[in-house]
Amino acid sequence: MDRKQATYRYATSGGGTSENKFSYLPGKKKKRKNRRFLLRILAGIVVLAVILLVVGFQVFSGRGRAGIGRVTKIAATITQNITPFGDRILFYDGTTIHCVLPSGANEWSYQIGTNADYDAAENKIVAWSGNELYILNSRGRLIYNNKMSDSIQFASAGKSYSAAFIGTADKGVVTVIDGEGRVVDNIPVESQTLLDIGFFEATAASSTQTTEYMWMMGLDTSGTVISTQLQTFQPGRLSTGKTSLGDYIAYKIYDINGILHIVTTREILHYTYRAVEDSSSTLIYGYTLRDVRKIGNTVYQLLIPSLELSGGQTVSNVRLMYGNVNRMLHLPGKCISALLGQRCIYGFSQDTVYACRFEDTTFTAYPLDIPVTNVLGMISENRAVVASGSAIYIVELPL
Repeated sequence: MDRKQATYRYATSGGGTSENKFSYLPGKKKKRKNRRFLLRILAGIVVLAVILLVVGFQVFSGRGRAGIGRVTKIAATITQNITPFGDRILFYDGTTIHCVLPSGANEWSYQIGTNADYDAAENKIVAWSGNELYILNSRGRLIYNNKMSDSIQFASAGKSYSAAFIGTADKGVVTVIDGEGRVVDNIPVESQTLLDIGFFEATAASSTQTTEYMWMMGLDTSGTVISTQLQTFQPGRLSTGKTSLGDYIAYKIYDINGILHIVTTREILHYTYRAVEDSSSTLIYGYTLRDVRKIGNTVYQLLIPSLELSGGQTVSNVRLMYGNVNRMLHLPGKCISALLGQRCIYGFSQDTVYACRFEDTTFTAYPLDIPVTNVLGMISENRAVVASGSAIYIVELPL
């Protein structure tokens, strides 16, 4: 075996020097290097274990650190009548309607005058100022503009049609206009206070094609007892049905597969396009419908306890309904609002978003970089429109 020699010199008592030579094996130095290498590996394993423990604690405690995407401020304020519009946002600045992209850039603007209001559907905007009516397509191009015979009380946009109530609060006419700007109906309104107008699609019993219908909701004031009245119409062919809902006061109407869902403080009533009751009502006493979203062939409905919405209280619980599912969920933190996304329920507190998949029962928390003071709605691609003070932001949410 080849050995190396090392020589040490040291002083002797006689004033001279002496040498001492000894041999050593070079493998001893390699062993010391190997031990240092192993120590470094062990230290790395310990650090990795600590990181995994921290991440695991965050996951099992429902606290996430990733998931919130881009937060974009737009050129609108909380007072400017902000409306989600597909994957964009509409707002009215006092003279002009603006359409804003998710990037914050302005896509188009259209001036409609002062003291105006508007309603938006998937591909259309109907706006009014005094007695002047405007209908725009989704790209801001004018479809219809006219000065009506009297003041416009309100208007509603549908897929193929728009309608405007012209006159006074309890007497006037509902003018229905098609997608080409042609007036197809003038429906008189008398002896009732018209509350709202809307559109929905349904398939008639004698047809296999889907047709767009219109509903009107009003308070019948002709009798000694005021009652709520529902009327349905096929534009261009006048009435398809009429019924009294009694003393129910509806605050929202939407459709699921061609059936009107009329939401009151006690229950959800179900009516066909002929204004005939379709099935037994759904009891929701003690809850307020907060959001409705259709995804594929499924319609999700989100409700919040009414007591949690009154008196400035925070939201701690939500109720999710879809198909045969009717589930209560508890939010891990106190929220100011809750909404439906493409796959999740979202609860919003001032500094956190809580997300829960529709099929799950627990929420995961994601911290926000801005303090949220109001939640205005959702646009596509899971983006929320929120307010922070008077400023408006688009927040990309986790899926």
